[in-house]
Amino acid sequence: MNKLKNENDSTPELTSYSRDFYEPVYTIGVAASKLGVSVHTLRLYETEGLIITYKTPTGRRLYSDLELEKVKCIKKMIQEEGLNFEGIRRLLAFVPCFKLRECSSKLGTLCKAYKISTKPCWATEEKCLDPYPSCRDCPVYKKIVSCEDVEKLVYSSFCKS
Repeated sequence: MNKLKNENDSTPELTSYSRDFYEPVYTIGVAASKLGVSVHTLRLYETEGLIITYKTPTGRRLYSDLELEKVKCIKKMIQEEGLNFEGIRRLLAFVPCFKLRECSSKLGTLCKAYKISTKPCWATEEKCLDPYPSCRDCPVYKKIVSCEDVEKLVYSSFCKS
């Protein structure tokens, strides 16, 4: 893993991962077993808008290492930090998506997903003005991997570097 810094000085350093990290390869049962959670828990995290599950054309759920790391962070937020789903959604909503997507300030002010402060952009009904083929492909979703990433990104949205 190598560190990469966005050209924008106020965006924190985040970890960069190989392409395989994002490849959905684990079935829901395998993912649940690797994480020590139930299949129901993974479905619940998806329903609550905390993760985006890849679905095959036949509707089979597949998970990548990205989602596995996100679930570990969600578990930590719940078990160690005492957050509930609403608290996690609101925390993720503070991630400065306009910085990660390198949107112009004008585009950021027009974006309805950015203006919603109760859930992360990928969980809103109002999608981005310049959407990717899927929210799973968006740099905002991909860059929020660990709890440390969430902390850095939320901190950067409130503080100037």
